Amino acid sequence: MQLSWIDWLVIAVFLAYSMWIGFRYTKKASSSVEEYFLSGRTLGWWLAGTSMVATSFSADTPLVVSGWVREGGVGKNWVWWCFAVGGVLHVFFFARWWRRGEVMTKAELVELRYGGVGARFLRGALGAIHAFVTNTITLCWVLVASAKILDVLFGLPKGYALVAASVLTLGYTAAAGFWGVVLTDQFQFVVAMIGMVVLGVISWNALDGMHGLDAALVAGKIAPDTLRFFPSPGPGSWHDASFWTPGFTGIAVYLGVAWWAHESVDGTATAVQRISAARDERQGMLAMLWFNVAHYALRPWGWIATALASLVLLPTIEVRAGEPGTVRAVSAEAVVLAPDSGAAEVTLSLRPPESADDWKPVAPTTLAAGQHLERDALVARTDPESAYVTMMQRYLPVGLLGLMVASLLAAFMSTVTTHINLAASYYVNDVYRRFLAPGADDKSCIRAARFASVAVLAIAGTLAYFSTSISSLFLFLLAFLSGVGPVYLGRWLWWRVRASTEITAMLASCVTASLCTLWSAGTSASAETWAPFGWHLGPLSPGGVLSSEGRLILTVLVSSACALVSLLVTRAPDPATLVPFYRRLRPLGAWGPVRALAGATPPRGEFLIACVGSLGSLAAILGATLAFGFWLLERESGLTLALVMTVVGTGVTLYALRRLGAPAR
Repeated sequence: MQLSWIDWLVIAVFLAYSMWIGFRYTKKASSSVEEYFLSGRTLGWWLAGTSMVATSFSADTPLVVSGWVREGGVGKNWVWWCFAVGGVLHVFFFARWWRRGEVMTKAELVELRYGGVGARFLRGALGAIHAFVTNTITLCWVLVASAKILDVLFGLPKGYALVAASVLTLGYTAAAGFWGVVLTDQFQFVVAMIGMVVLGVISWNALDGMHGLDAALVAGKIAPDTLRFFPSPGPGSWHDASFWTPGFTGIAVYLGVAWWAHESVDGTATAVQRISAARDERQGMLAMLWFNVAHYALRPWGWIATALASLVLLPTIEVRAGEPGTVRAVSAEAVVLAPDSGAAEVTLSLRPPESADDWKPVAPTTLAAGQHLERDALVARTDPESAYVTMMQRYLPVGLLGLMVASLLAAFMSTVTTHINLAASYYVNDVYRRFLAPGADDKSCIRAARFASVAVLAIAGTLAYFSTSISSLFLFLLAFLSGVGPVYLGRWLWWRVRASTEITAMLASCVTASLCTLWSAGTSASAETWAPFGWHLGPLSPGGVLSSEGRLILTVLVSSACALVSLLVTRAPDPATLVPFYRRLRPLGAWGPVRALAGATPPRGEFLIACVGSLGSLAAILGATLAFGFWLLERESGLTLALVMTVVGTGVTLYALRRLGAPAR
């Protein structure tokens, strides 16, 4: 695609300004490890909260949301909206405790909380996992998104796209550290939000809004459930198998299990880093609240509007096998099939008449010569995650297209810089200076951080080269550490939880999620080989293939069971060893023996106020989120109810903040 000189000028100005901000703070960031990773713990709520929002909005986000809406309808967004439940708990419970702990990473808390050899081992293991696994997987899917964007816009081969995207951000991130991340996030957030809103409005107008959607519904071009906020259950009663359709079961899993089972239940690593960098605990609370409002209420509907418009303007195109046969050859233009009947080979064009250069079906990477296909088997399909970028290049005029490309670059850069810096902080704080080089000075630690930044990005780029689906990577990571959530909650609320409990839950979660992923891949790839071992979990295993929701449930069950057994067979910790932790963080919950030794009295009414504040802010945030949707889809009755929720919830939130907010220093 050709960009005009105006588009290129917009992109160049954006990149130049971002780089200038980043490199301007190199000297300040290099003065100490705390400056490099936490900006000297001096951030106000706006800087910290906006940085949280910016880093959670990557170039992959609009692509994956577009794919979810196209494939599963608006209700599929509960796969991430469900985390608003945990998000409000972060505001009124965990943000205050994280800031009081003055840790640099989540792994550092482990040694502070438990103490002993097991805690040291767990801290090192978590440091390595978060440095080289979880953050690397996140970087991987972000890089996959950037490669898709550069392919659609410029036809850039994947390898070149990955190198270009990586080099773009590595320089100033490694140089300026967290100062470069936070300050560029502010500018990049504004650019990304403007681009998202502009494309959403233009796409909606190109569709003719609800008139266009209603016409598509009548014509059968989109499914009735596409516009539902909650997928419909089946015809039976709730205890009947027919009631639990795959879509409805997915919603139940996300809202009933996912938010509390995942390792981010007490705060994501990126949020904890910014809370720790805040000036005080009140600034940390407000930063977390602003993040939740912007993340769930302000952002989604520009993406969703574009995705809904794309369903009509860019209909899904599929190529299927007309008869059973064996694949002889696969290319970008066609798939050659030798029919089982012995008839002449059939060439299935991957450029059907309804396709275009920017919107065409693509054969899956798993399709190869020698593979047998049944009648009506899917041979190629348009990529739902690429629809967002195609809408950009088709409907944005000169200048605005450059702004939109800049907004995706902004989203990409904010996330990549964060996870590079975060991975380096885990490596330096919890592996390098804790075990490999105890007593290392600040200069040595910063050199190690820059080395780790390069290594992490190189690993992520290599993985991204062999990956194709952003959604699959996201859903795998969602399950990878699911099941440790109950233990993470327990370590704050109950003195009896030990390091061994957490280690057991973590290992069980990682192993179970990985085995379920490999087993599911085998089941879907070769029904003949895996059929005797197929899944039989009702709506959690449609067609005998384990769904992502089924994988999540199994991981949670196995991990929680293992953690419970570990808790029952190990001795209770000595309450005296937990007194320093309790005095420093003053957590709520079942800390009776420890509290008695510490000579402290439980804060009167604090737990109840925090719960009320959490419920109020959840009502306000989800009310505002749904209100935008009801307004867009012209549903007046739902809009009224959502606005009432928002107003009442806001009042309750403000009341709780006044009662709990620590005075700013």
